[in-house]
Amino acid sequence: MLEDALVILGYKPEDDSWDTDGRRTYISDDDVTPAFLVVVTNILKYINWYRDSSSLRTYRHANGEIIEIEPGGADCTGHYLHHMKAGHNDSISSPSCWRNR
Repeated sequence: MLEDALVILGYKPEDDSWDTDGRRTYISDDDVTPAFLVVVTNILKYINWYRDSSSLRTYRHANGEIIEIEPGGADCTGHYLHHMKAGHNDSISSPSCWRNR
């Protein structure tokens, strides 16, 4: 169900390391604006994901899985979404500009 919601939101799979690293990464051409985050929050809420009030652009599920949204840098457009298994909740760190488009 999560994968369907992400496709509806315009995400495309970028890296599937679920079995080895407990993480899937998706990419979107949309910028992370407040309006975009409202749409993401409402769709994820419908499938039982909730914003983490202590972490910026982070969502949690009751099963322990985490979603983090990583915006592109000043010279980039779009962003990454990282979906992580329970227990693999280390923040993802990437260069400030991961892709020039």
